[in-house]
Amino acid sequence: MALTPIFSPGFQPRSDLAVIAACDANYLPYAATPALALAAAGNAHDVLIGGPEPVEMPQALMQAGIHHVAARDDALLNALPLDARRSLATYMELFLGNALRGHYRRILVIDADILYERGDPAQLLSADMLGRAVAAVRDNRQWRTPGRKVSEFKKLGEPAHPYFNAGVVMIDTEAFATQDLANRAADFAREHLAGLGRDQALMNGILKGDWAEISPLWNWQFTSASAHLTSMVDPCLVHFIGTRKPWLDSSQGIVPMRMRDAFGRVLARHFPTAPQVSRSTRRHWPEAGALRTALFRQWRAAGPMIRYLNRFPDQYTLIDPRV
Repeated sequence: MALTPIFSPGFQPRSDLAVIAACDANYLPYAATPALALAAAGNAHDVLIGGPEPVEMPQALMQAGIHHVAARDDALLNALPLDARRSLATYMELFLGNALRGHYRRILVIDADILYERGDPAQLLSADMLGRAVAAVRDNRQWRTPGRKVSEFKKLGEPAHPYFNAGVVMIDTEAFATQDLANRAADFAREHLAGLGRDQALMNGILKGDWAEISPLWNWQFTSASAHLTSMVDPCLVHFIGTRKPWLDSSQGIVPMRMRDAFGRVLARHFPTAPQVSRSTRRHWPEAGALRTALFRQWRAAGPMIRYLNRFPDQYTLIDPRV
């Protein structure tokens, strides 16, 4: 059953394409950073914040053309294991894929811990999805070893499948409905999700490689094994996976200062009561041992990484991950 989304009062879609930063009210200050950058880029798509409950948007975001959409799927929520209920915003790509049919043709749902650098999301959203309902970027565990069987498929007793990271997910809303992904997700959650994971395990568990693969430039998963290649590949969306988020002190010496400053400027200007990004006059350097380890990992992975990047003719062409 399709859900009824709740938009900000007075909101009217301007496009049939939308980029939606998914978060609850607690993560709104961080989701505002990619949302404001995407809105300022002026591309031909709507920019929204999406969460499980309606949220009053700051006036500055509304003036930038950024509105809120709320959606939640109680049928899916009732099927989730109890420990998966801690953050309903985790499942927003599933909620929104079900709710926005008839409102948007395609949506790109991104996590709050993402920085928009460049690129035209509307062009990506208009790409050939190869008949798939979902398109995404391969998880970094399979960047250098695409045949690796991830732990979720091991637990399920499944063979190895292409496995995507759920931090950036593109959905064709009509195909999402036609392929009954909402009900399939609820059935899978009820039978298999306990002890397996959350939205990422759920979506990969039902699709089993039946998705279209997006260039990693649209979900550049920032780790010690990819950090030094970041400036060379010029990613469109940088995703700060793991615990060292750019707004936290623990990211100093790891996340480039300009990326930390991007979040810091938005927090200081629009969310002054939220915890702020600390500023220091002293440049933080990585520890020597950590730097050696990171450089060695990237040296060792150079060949596989270049082969992986070369699978994509350009940043807007999607490919079949099973080929």
